Amino acid sequence: MDNFIQITEGQTKLLVPKNSLLEKVPPRYPAFFNPLARFNRDLSIYIYNIFLEEYNNTKNNQITFADAFGGIGSRGLRVAVEVPRVSKIYINDINELAIITAKESAHLNNIDAKCIFSINEVCKFLISRPTERNKRFTIVDLDPFGSPSPFIECVLRSVEDEGLISITATDTAVLSGIYQNVCLRKYFGLSINNTYSNEVATRLIVSSTALIAARLGISLRPIFVHSNRHYFRVFLKVSISNSKANMVFDNLGYIKHCFKCGERNFSSIYPKDLCSVCSSKFNVSGQLWTGKLFDKNMILNLIKKYLSDDSANDKKNQQIKQLFEISIGELDDIPYYFTVDEIGSMLRTSPKKLSKIIEEIISSGYRASRTIFRPTGLKTTASMSDILSILKLENELD
Repeated sequence: MDNFIQITEGQTKLLVPKNSLLEKVPPRYPAFFNPLARFNRDLSIYIYNIFLEEYNNTKNNQITFADAFGGIGSRGLRVAVEVPRVSKIYINDINELAIITAKESAHLNNIDAKCIFSINEVCKFLISRPTERNKRFTIVDLDPFGSPSPFIECVLRSVEDEGLISITATDTAVLSGIYQNVCLRKYFGLSINNTYSNEVATRLIVSSTALIAARLGISLRPIFVHSNRHYFRVFLKVSISNSKANMVFDNLGYIKHCFKCGERNFSSIYPKDLCSVCSSKFNVSGQLWTGKLFDKNMILNLIKKYLSDDSANDKKNQQIKQLFEISIGELDDIPYYFTVDEIGSMLRTSPKKLSKIIEEIISSGYRASRTIFRPTGLKTTASMSDILSILKLENELD
């Protein structure tokens, strides 16, 4: 283990490749570890803890966690140490050295008895447990290199009723509208390369997963999502129910965007109309998830339980807390947002502060909020033309 070094992340000791801490792009060999994904893992620990606090284990099943792309075990081992309600953690990777390293880290944390390790292809690992529902995993995490789409059905078949799946996608160019044919093939919808493409990408992951789930008689409900420059991530609660699965299309639709004047809207059916402001042809993204993205009661409880104590609020936790707080107020039934810069560009003036713009829009009778998808983004029921009219009027009054 000469090429490895011990670090502490959260409350967990980890053996990680030295080069992963030195190189800008962490190498995949001898084993993969991404130190920049700590924010992702920190946030996940909070979500897993609050989810299991509200988890109704009526069958008294053993609470289990499956890390399908375990690597050196950074996520699974942190769950073992920092999510006490989980009794068994299954860590899998195709790289034998990564699993050997994960075992060593488990020993460092005195959690050997809680951890079960395997060296296998992802789908074989996920379906290797008995298929009876009481043997499925409570939480399944999928964090692959690139697209999660080849593994989604395996994940859904391996999770129990009322369980949770967390999925990461790092094929950001595909999901952000650069490679449309690939996006359509992998996610059953078209993306769009514009200012809010990260939200479109996130909603495409939810919708494609929900469509696969519906075929299996499974309904999904997002409890939290977020995006980063390098990835998109979703947390989805699972319900095994044909009747609920039949309702999947209630939450699917299309976004229409006019690149000429900035108008945008969404509909449940594929739009064929022209822009009502400038008569230009809309660019269309979807089919994608247009329903809500956050379980706001759960997130509020999370903040009260884990992030209200000042002693816990270091810089990293403050960032996570701010993200959660914004999501509670976000208009997540609107599948797009506007940015301060594009509004300023349309007005041909220096943009106002985000808080001032939101205040003026609300004062004019519309709903408006911040969004976790961009620090300078806002969601509103007002159209672009409405926003511009409101701000032009305010400028004249000023």
